[in-house]
Amino acid sequence: MSVVAARRYDDRLVFASDSIRVAGYVKQTQQRVVGDEQGKLFETNGLIIGSVGYIMELSFMQMFARNHKPSAPTIEAVLEFMVEFYSWAKSKDDSFGKHNTYLIGIDNLIFQVSDSYLVEKIHKFSAIGAGEDFALTAMYLDKTPEEAVAIANELCIYCAAPIQVITKAIASNS
Repeated sequence: MSVVAARRYDDRLVFASDSIRVAGYVKQTQQRVVGDEQGKLFETNGLIIGSVGYIMELSFMQMFARNHKPSAPTIEAVLEFMVEFYSWAKSKDDSFGKHNTYLIGIDNLIFQVSDSYLVEKIHKFSAIGAGEDFALTAMYLDKTPEEAVAIANELCIYCAAPIQVITKAIASNS
């Protein structure tokens, strides 16, 4: 379920996500979800984090990221951050499992974390979730992350409005 898209521009990072929530077989539509709460896309402690997957893991990440962050904007530091997060989450609830995929904005870079420990630096753009293919295609065709998520919302039954967007200015010489 869901879609999160991110793109690095020369002067900013832009992240966007849909706002679908699902409980069992019931889609939580925009009549019940306003989209201005911290959902699958949030900014805290100098990080932008977007995630798709289980709400339990996302909620734990929101708590953890308030006072933890990678020591540097590198693949190794992001991997260490994720290992520390998984250990912390397991200590809070022993039923915790690693299920989510993440896009993380740090300084002027975007990293993708998938399969728990696969950390990749994203050079231009990426998308994750059920609407990933639609969003990637849209951004390949020079659409913004917000436009890419809107397209995924139209074409994928597992994505829904409203769209959340976070933009972070970066130094143009980075």
